[in-house]
Amino acid sequence: MQLSPISSFALFFPFQAAAFRPPAHTAGIRATSPRRRPRISAPRTSALSGAIPMPGGGTDRVPDKNISNIFEQNEAWVRANLDKDGKYFDNLGSGHKPDYLWIGCSDARVPANEIMGEDAGSVFQVRNVANMVIGTDFNLMSALQYAVAVLKIPHIIVCGHYDCGGVRASIENRDHVPPLENWLRNIRDVYRLHRTELDAIVDPEDRHRRLVELNVVEQCINIFKTGAVQRSRVESYQDPDSEFTTPRIHACVFDPKTGRLRRLDVDFRSYINDLHDIYDLYQPEREDGEKLPTYVSKKLLDAELPPNAPEAIVETDLLPPKRIVETATSEKVITDVETEPIAVFSETSPGDTGEKIKDKTNSKNLLKRAW
Repeated sequence: MQLSPISSFALFFPFQAAAFRPPAHTAGIRATSPRRRPRISAPRTSALSGAIPMPGGGTDRVPDKNISNIFEQNEAWVRANLDKDGKYFDNLGSGHKPDYLWIGCSDARVPANEIMGEDAGSVFQVRNVANMVIGTDFNLMSALQYAVAVLKIPHIIVCGHYDCGGVRASIENRDHVPPLENWLRNIRDVYRLHRTELDAIVDPEDRHRRLVELNVVEQCINIFKTGAVQRSRVESYQDPDSEFTTPRIHACVFDPKTGRLRRLDVDFRSYINDLHDIYDLYQPEREDGEKLPTYVSKKLLDAELPPNAPEAIVETDLLPPKRIVETATSEKVITDVETEPIAVFSETSPGDTGEKIKDKTNSKNLLKRAW
């Protein structure tokens, strides 16, 4: 039997469609009421009645069709906050100045504010399947640009979580059907990049957890690639009032089984030192006009040797530590800790032409790569 479009609509929305149901002879079929599902009534409880939590989140309660429970819970939430602070909502409504941009998974078990211990107003959030940062995702890219350029948020957190359904689905050799399959392919690419490490992990659950972590790392790198973030980091680097280059990107993972939020031990210095020649879009300038890559450290450029110290090791922002050696001619030789000198900074060396950067290798490209 073939139903008319309006009759098909009535199957799903019988009350709204009732006024529009055509006579049987015009519809070509006998007008009948759609089969009704058994009515399931939610327990009449207050918002704080203590419904029994169920495994994997949720409760034993079945929300009614009008989701009236969430409005009851909202009223309870309002009262609880006003009891703590009578001006709570006056402050909340006075402006939007969050401290963190949270890029996380849509999984209902990972509520950003709660697991961070932060109140409303402090965490600007973007969530999607498996906490992905994809350049063609206009939703996330717009939020990222707004967070960095307008809200001036200093910290970006990319947070994955163990037992992630998106990550699990990505390693299944089956078509999950677009658009989901197109999305999951980006996680498959993460596996491809780290295949040697992941294939060496025998236990499937351990492999899953490691893929969750590596996916977070790759999404952090994707943030570093964006023009909005690079532009902000250059501007904050050149701002004398900025305490550090912003935004800072943090890789984290959450474990629903323990409730713990953990920072991943990631050496972003090595990643960016290897990739900046490809992805750098902006370059800060020294006072003499010399351009340097976006991740150059203030500590390194402004470093001064301790009195009477022939050399010092400087911990940099995103690069391996550098050794600074002052020569007899007042030159400062900057090198990687375990490599030969690559560049010389000079103020008063004989024959100085006024340039503050001298390249003893006759290759300014090498100098820039070293930074």
